[in-house]
Amino acid sequence: MSKHFRPKKYFQPANIQDALKILNKAPSETKIVAGGTDLLVTKSPETVNLLDISRLPLSYIRKEGVSTHIGATTNFNTLMESEHLQKGPLKVISETARALGHYNLRHLATLGGNICNAVPSADSVIPLIALDSDAVITGLDGDRIVKLEDFFTFVRETVLGEAEILKEIIIPNQPPRTGAFFKKIGRTNVDIAIVNAAVRLTLGNDDTCKEVRIVLGAVAPTPIRAMEAEALLTGKKLSPELILEASDVAASETIPISDIRAGAEYRREMSGVLVKRALEEAYVRALEDSI
Repeated sequence: MSKHFRPKKYFQPANIQDALKILNKAPSETKIVAGGTDLLVTKSPETVNLLDISRLPLSYIRKEGVSTHIGATTNFNTLMESEHLQKGPLKVISETARALGHYNLRHLATLGGNICNAVPSADSVIPLIALDSDAVITGLDGDRIVKLEDFFTFVRETVLGEAEILKEIIIPNQPPRTGAFFKKIGRTNVDIAIVNAAVRLTLGNDDTCKEVRIVLGAVAPTPIRAMEAEALLTGKKLSPELILEASDVAASETIPISDIRAGAEYRREMSGVLVKRALEEAYVRALEDSI
């Protein structure tokens, strides 16, 4: 007899503490839902309870001192249209949001859902890691903060405890002369990524690469940083030859699989192509940021 997706109870708490108490009672049988775009695809038959967090005060984008805070239930249209994300390095977040599906999907899909679904192709994760973002996780014992790049442990697995909720993402203010860029390849403009990549580049006063992040998705069980390629670029002036070399090194750091969307070798080759293009664009933006 086949199993069906038939949750028995539905909860819609108005505050975080009530949500955590509900989750704590039966964490293995409870699924968190906000936009529901992932849940309605996976339809886990073990789900007994639906915990709707869409009424929680977690939809916001605000500047707080030396960082920008984005609530977990913020949808992608809000990210795309936010005036806080229209210039400087943080513009890459708005641009990435625009690349995620069509308008109706972006209206429902939330940043927290895209992150917590923990699929290797998740678009929003890639630039956020490149920007050195932190994830704020909350439970009945309070909040804890982890680096977003450490949030993922395997496909659909994260460091979230059974009775914890992703509360917000914190993005530190970026240094002057910083540029960031996101690139993606999918079967169509609204499809999930076959490969995606983001680069964040900070230049020194002498135009050398002071700091760089190269992040790739859909080429390993979790999003990865191409640390060998980063090390190759750090402290050097970018040239077409160096960018090409770094792109090749980044591609060699991937461990892709073959599936119905693409073969492993295609993913590896396109990783290098996307890193090259993202490096070139991030470099231009870093130079413009100094004008």
